[in-house]
Amino acid sequence: MRDYVKSRDFHRHMRSLLASRFQELGWKSQTGKCSFARGRRVCWLQISQHSNSVLGSKFTINMTQGSGPAGDTRILRRLNEEDRAIGKDLEERIIARLPRPDPDPEVEVVGEDGGTLLVKLGDLVRANPKQWDAPSDVWLPYFSKSDLDDWAAFLLPRLDRLTASSSSEMTDALLWVQRLRRLTGLFRSR
Repeated sequence: MRDYVKSRDFHRHMRSLLASRFQELGWKSQTGKCSFARGRRVCWLQISQHSNSVLGSKFTINMTQGSGPAGDTRILRRLNEEDRAIGKDLEERIIARLPRPDPDPEVEVVGEDGGTLLVKLGDLVRANPKQWDAPSDVWLPYFSKSDLDDWAAFLLPRLDRLTASSSSEMTDALLWVQRLRRLTGLFRSR
């Protein structure tokens, strides 16, 4: 039987898988959870609050580019079409190997028409193909360390592109330099 990865172990395991690549890209590992910093930018892994040892969990990757929540970005939105096809296939394989509860009880859920219906608990966890349509918010499901290993193998070759400075970040820096030049120009003797 596969063991469910709790949040503490999730962060420790993912740090062991991702830290060297982030360091190669110029990011410094931060203490605590699986997070990395480069300049004013911080990149960290976020686990869904809706997780348990029966259904597993999901995670995504956030990046703060500056101060305040306005600078937060879910970098998996940056996946290109080819990445999304590969990710969707991997998600389907991971979901297919999730352990099913035994016995698998029926639970009441709200259906698409607003009414309630009974669904097997194990059927609640399914691949979410709509999340792989751009520019959706992508969450990566997992249950065990082998699932995390698979997601790390998916992420590692894409980290450089996913964590690259956005055009708005570059523009903000250029605007700051222009403003500084104007300000210093005010103090120059004429």
